[in-house]
Amino acid sequence: MGNKCRPKKVKAPYRKYVAGEGYSRTWGFTPTPSVEELHGDDSVKETPKDRNVERIDNLQGHYSNRKTNDSIVHFKARQNESIGSLDPFCKTSDEPEEELGDMRLPWEIQALILKFSDEPFDPRYLLVCKTWYLMCLPLLYRHPSLNCRNFNSFVDTVISNRKKKIGGYVEQLDLAPIMQSGRNSFVSKLLRRCSPSLQKFTAPQTSFGYAPLISLKSCLQLKYLDLGLVSETVKLKQLFAAIKNFKHLTHLAFPRSSIDCDGFREFQWPENLQYLKLSGGITNEFLRETQWPRSITTLEFSYCPQVDEHAVYRVLSQIGDNLQHLYFHYPMPLLHENALDYVFRYSSHLISIQLMVDYCSRWVFSEHMLASLSYPRPLRTIYLECSGSLGLASKIHPDDFTIAIMESRLPCLKNISVSSKLGWDMNSDDVSDLVSAFEDQGGSLYLSY
Repeated sequence: MGNKCRPKKVKAPYRKYVAGEGYSRTWGFTPTPSVEELHGDDSVKETPKDRNVERIDNLQGHYSNRKTNDSIVHFKARQNESIGSLDPFCKTSDEPEEELGDMRLPWEIQALILKFSDEPFDPRYLLVCKTWYLMCLPLLYRHPSLNCRNFNSFVDTVISNRKKKIGGYVEQLDLAPIMQSGRNSFVSKLLRRCSPSLQKFTAPQTSFGYAPLISLKSCLQLKYLDLGLVSETVKLKQLFAAIKNFKHLTHLAFPRSSIDCDGFREFQWPENLQYLKLSGGITNEFLRETQWPRSITTLEFSYCPQVDEHAVYRVLSQIGDNLQHLYFHYPMPLLHENALDYVFRYSSHLISIQLMVDYCSRWVFSEHMLASLSYPRPLRTIYLECSGSLGLASKIHPDDFTIAIMESRLPCLKNISVSSKLGWDMNSDDVSDLVSAFEDQGGSLYLSY
């Protein structure tokens, strides 16, 4: 039984202000003002008979007393005028009514704002609503930041959950920080799951063998492929078979432990290839007999133990005029001490170049090698690197640069980066003369460590 002695809750009438109507109660009736309140003292006094008739009409829902109804309408109009004069934001009866709805951006515009925002992505955006969860999930997995601690969790999420197909959201996959956590099976499965949208892939140092190369064939949207860190043995014939259908590939770095160059004669290079880094077990025969694509603008040689200078100049004779950036790295054992002196004769459109002092001499900047052209030589940056071996400090002297600059052989040169292993004395008069001549041209000299 309920407690009958408990006092009942009585709700006070709630008044709210409505534009154009004034204050209204939430209950289902509106109190009707009396005639005396409407007309004041000058109004006609109400008789008991009229009062009884009005009560009957109100109970039956009929308004027979037209004079009273007209007075009520007149009272409401006066009330609206008085409220409108007090509230400047209140609409009058003459003004057209406008519906003010909530300002909401379409979901497509919100998705574009999240996609092109410069601020780092906050995972808490996934908790806003279900639509935001669906919009932010591809952004979260577009470029995952992986390391040895979260790699296994990422593999379980991508491989185990096949219904959500999270791997289809991955566009950039960088496995360079993964050292011993990965396996060939893990990398192979990741490549298969991420193949629909994967555009950039950096292979790990280990765990990249035959199975990942087979799975690499399905990544047809790939634009950037870096295998330079792979320390396991990779057959170039299998690599050529994996990338032969990559029409969008623009960057390619060979593995440093590659072997077996068979199959390069039948290989068709990607038509949009712009960057190529050669390393590993490539041979002179491979460099001489390959038809290099003319689209290459950046070429690097890094640890090619079987390549000599004749093969290098054979490559430059085909694509040297199209190159804008040329880099040589240490070591290249078959190159002798002045093997790179003729580089500028084959590549006259270079913007930047990296030379190893181990494989060039001071004659590389002489008037015979830097021949005059019908246009100003566009070379802007020179990186002068050194292995640190004894006897290399005297191969290239600061005066060699000073004379080349004073004789306008390098009119567009703006930056010279010299390795500290070269042994130049930065406080010497020769370096001071180089800096003075270079500053007149608007250039700067840097010391790299």
